[in-house]
Amino acid sequence: MKHTFNLTPLSFAIALALSTNVAHAEEMGTLVVEGDTEQSSTSNNFNYVSKVAQTATKTDEQITKIPRAVSVVTREQMDDRAPISISDALQYTPSIQTNFYGEDNKQDWFVIRGFKQANNGLYQDGTRLYSSGFYSWQIDPFMLERIEVLRGPASALNGQTPPGGVVNVISKRAQLEEDFGSVTGTIGSYDRKEINLDVNKVINDKLAFRMVALSRENGTKVDEIEANRTLLAPSLAWKISDNTKLTVLASYQKDDSDPYLQFLPVEGTLTSNPNGKIGYDTALGNADWETFQREQTSVGYELEHAFNDSLSFQQSARFSHMDINLRQMYFAAYAQDLGLSTTRDSIIRGATTADGDSDAFNIDNRFIYKFNTGNTKHTLLTGIDYQSIDINNKDYPSFNRLIDPIVANSSNPNFNIYNPSYSNNITLLNPDTNAILTDADLQTTKTKNRQLGFYLQDKANITDKFTVMAGARYDDTSNETNNTSTNSKTDIDLQQWTGNLGASYQLDNGLVPYANYAQSFTPILALDANNNPAKPEEADSYEVGVKFKPQSFDGQFGIAAYQVTKENLTSGSSGTANFRQLGEVRNRGIEFEAVANLNRAFTVVGTLSYVDSEIIEDKNNSANVGNTPAQIASKLASVWGNYSFIDGILDGVKVGAGVRYIGETYADDTETNTVPSYALVDAMASYQVDNYKFQLVAKNLFDKEYIATCYGFCYYGDSRNIMASVSYDW
Repeated sequence: MKHTFNLTPLSFAIALALSTNVAHAEEMGTLVVEGDTEQSSTSNNFNYVSKVAQTATKTDEQITKIPRAVSVVTREQMDDRAPISISDALQYTPSIQTNFYGEDNKQDWFVIRGFKQANNGLYQDGTRLYSSGFYSWQIDPFMLERIEVLRGPASALNGQTPPGGVVNVISKRAQLEEDFGSVTGTIGSYDRKEINLDVNKVINDKLAFRMVALSRENGTKVDEIEANRTLLAPSLAWKISDNTKLTVLASYQKDDSDPYLQFLPVEGTLTSNPNGKIGYDTALGNADWETFQREQTSVGYELEHAFNDSLSFQQSARFSHMDINLRQMYFAAYAQDLGLSTTRDSIIRGATTADGDSDAFNIDNRFIYKFNTGNTKHTLLTGIDYQSIDINNKDYPSFNRLIDPIVANSSNPNFNIYNPSYSNNITLLNPDTNAILTDADLQTTKTKNRQLGFYLQDKANITDKFTVMAGARYDDTSNETNNTSTNSKTDIDLQQWTGNLGASYQLDNGLVPYANYAQSFTPILALDANNNPAKPEEADSYEVGVKFKPQSFDGQFGIAAYQVTKENLTSGSSGTANFRQLGEVRNRGIEFEAVANLNRAFTVVGTLSYVDSEIIEDKNNSANVGNTPAQIASKLASVWGNYSFIDGILDGVKVGAGVRYIGETYADDTETNTVPSYALVDAMASYQVDNYKFQLVAKNLFDKEYIATCYGFCYYGDSRNIMASVSYDW
């Protein structure tokens, strides 16, 4: 499959903005340029440009010296754009296809460098948010200080991760420097009402406390779909001594909502139906029956101790608990195709259910040792980490036909999707026998997942300009599932080595060329038809790039080219004849990122991304070889800029606007149906006077209706969302 990449107008706009505003900065006479002072990834740097990141090395490291593609979304950028999810916050980050199912309140979905990922690729404060299926963590962006993205395979430090990369969210935490606080009230589209609080209190020179809190309720573009969220995130910082610091982090988040996503048929959304297009606001399920209730609680700590100038120890630990109750309906088939109707307006709905809880535990112990060998300066990182999750889930068994239960509304399984009629008389039917299902049909499954890893990494500064980074890791993973209702058990163990190698060289003109090789793996917790454990999905990546940190203004630029090959892709259900490890995908791409505070007034973020994702092996259907996998957009682009008026009658006013472009995708691996590309416009305006800030944010400003993606189902994208807020800071 051949692609062309033609985004010349957007490229020209970014270049023009950069050139004209450098000239404007010269006219103003004074540039605010931060020096190479120490920065921390756990405190706010009050602009869009971050010089350091921790995700690639598990320590604060200058981004230009990391031989990997790394991006940071700072608190300042999030405050300007008011994201409502992590996926939303990453919309102006290169090579990330966000919200590709539309906005989802169950979990965040990403496509990074052409690879889909959820559950495995999300980290908080450097340790994995261990999730599985519906037992998936969703972190509200208000509780975050920043979001870091390490693109490409990252198993050498983290263990099982997807090949697209790692999204690491950094929590707000207590600060010892000064007292501060803010309270914000927000109203917006779909009856959105929100109030949030962020207060930091320095108790003495060794102890500080911080509380982050939020309460929100809102509707959505879909009729009768509503959501409520409550969040509390306290933290405590304790400087035990000059060499020892302890930070305690806790959070409680409760979602009492309806499930957002509507699993709509392809016919009537992407392709034609004789009855026309299914309404953008159509609710597929009965709001009084559907529910999504989740309580997620966590408590953890970060301990740092320096034995001397050369040797230090760090430990991160977190215990997490989650309770889930999910009931959701989805399109299963057109009734006419099952002989239950003579028209194309009625569908049969299936039902997804889950009821249970999970307990997760993570601990990461690492030593950092700095030493010299001749003129080479080494930073040696060695560690042991352990992570586990235990899930107790109650659900209906899998059936031979349609897999899940059939929904009957007032004893009738037909549902007219063009003229919906809802009632509270919902029953679930066994799709094989049409018998009514009761609580006695529910089955309980207990799942235990474990990972123990040992890792070693050396960052060697051979000269002040030449840096080499090499690492290796060994993992021992296991999975146990036990259906206590049927006494069916599965036990899978896997051992895996992974590594990484990279180098960078800083030129006198500020350019930093680099290259790296990295590996990743993801266990496939399944058995084939002969009950043999499946092979893990494995990936290898080659990447070259150039970073640039200008001296005349505060900014960072990067361009990278890569090739990632992923093997052992799977299809079908565990332990059945249709389970296969059928394929291999190769993604080749190039990406560009610019983040710059061009002067005191103007900030710009620009990205361009292209990926050629190709199926190079498909044992199930050889005709798919050479095709682009479903849902993968080959072209992505975005540009966001804001301007702050300084002095004069408009002093305190800030305005910003952005455009996001997502290229066309395919609705299946056969390239039969194409989902059109789309571009969305966002905007903001704020006014700061004394301690008060008034802000207006609009997402999808022109209320464009579009299909976010299709694969078996289709999902409409988000409608226009306008939010007005008032903040008081102290």
